[in-house]
Amino acid sequence: MDSSDTLPVVIAGAGFCGLALAAQLLERGQAVVLVGCAANFGRGTAYGDAWREHLLNVPADRMGLRADAPAAFADWLDLQGDERRRFRPRLEFGDYLAHELGNLHARYGERLRCIEAGITAITRDTDARWRIALDSGETLESGRLVLALGAANTASTTHDDTIIRQPWAQDALANIDADAPVLILGTGLTMIDMVLALQAQGHRGAITALSRRGRLPLLHPEPPLPPTPPSPALLAALEAGDLRAAVREFRAAIDAGAAPPTLADGLRALIPQLWRGWSLPTRKRFLRHLRPWWDSVRHRVPGEVFATLDRLREEGRLQIRAGHLLGHENGSARIRWRGEHGDTMVPVGAVIDATGWDGDRDRYAAHPALSALIADGRLRIDPLGLGLDCAADGSVPGADGLHLIGFLRRGECWESTAVPELRAQAAALAEQLAAY
Repeated sequence: MDSSDTLPVVIAGAGFCGLALAAQLLERGQAVVLVGCAANFGRGTAYGDAWREHLLNVPADRMGLRADAPAAFADWLDLQGDERRRFRPRLEFGDYLAHELGNLHARYGERLRCIEAGITAITRDTDARWRIALDSGETLESGRLVLALGAANTASTTHDDTIIRQPWAQDALANIDADAPVLILGTGLTMIDMVLALQAQGHRGAITALSRRGRLPLLHPEPPLPPTPPSPALLAALEAGDLRAAVREFRAAIDAGAAPPTLADGLRALIPQLWRGWSLPTRKRFLRHLRPWWDSVRHRVPGEVFATLDRLREEGRLQIRAGHLLGHENGSARIRWRGEHGDTMVPVGAVIDATGWDGDRDRYAAHPALSALIADGRLRIDPLGLGLDCAADGSVPGADGLHLIGFLRRGECWESTAVPELRAQAAALAEQLAAY
């Protein structure tokens, strides 16, 4: 065993993934250094920068930090009966994570070190150790390094003062006039969060949400429905990467009475295996043609959020449209609505990009924690720009001791953003790292 292996495991990123992994490692007798920016340390952007109106998309009794205690969040809130299945505020979940971090400090003491600092560079030294330079001036060393940077911390390098590219940034929406018409690019969960945030800050103007197909996320079934296992024919089509046949089987199942959300839930545990078996062209076809449908079925919203959207649409304050933004300037956006040949000029006081960062390869190459590793070939951006290349266990090929968890693994397993999957990744990776 190399002497560097006796050093603490360094986790770069102090959001949900970093905290979940730290908890698992500490339980296995490891020492851990958890590094992250001071803002929202232990909570992450998703649960620290949310508005009170932003709700979780998973019921409380499935949001525990550990895979073997999924109801721990509901227990912490002392929820009873049907309340345990409610969708609680994301800020509240952030409070729970902060509480769990405090428990780890109390239980493990000096074996857990938390450093509130930004990472300026990561390099590999001649002793096969990873060197992590911090903006505080300190440099950490370890033979085991985990990148748990999430999505919000891999910020885009695209600069355009006329578009709000990072809507989760602090005060990103603060300068939008209350009566200004707003155009939101994207019609998924981030769009919904932006609509709720605008309403919370008193916005009164019209909002248009635009995407290629204008498809909204579906409503969570209430009461919850059990997953529908895939039929042998559907599973065979997916395993073969025959997306046309898979769509036919989905439609047949729906025609036979299956609810689309339950079909998605029935496939959830199989997604990584199926994704890994698909060729690159098949993955591209899925992202181009089927992803909007899949996202709307897979990533659903609570009923009370859906009710707010319906009210705003009935009042004429929110439109969900299909089309393409062709350009914008001087307070107007040029849009080509889906199915129309001509362009339409639409007044806009602000444009919010809520489309996500898929394919934005430059943001990885420019990220201070990743740039040197990408430049020297130790890290590679996956071919679709979804994340970084890694093996099925999260290890980075050719970079001994370097591992990924969470959002950065999407190119390898696709389903790598929701709490149930992230908890499982944390437990498996902790077992692997503890065995070094």
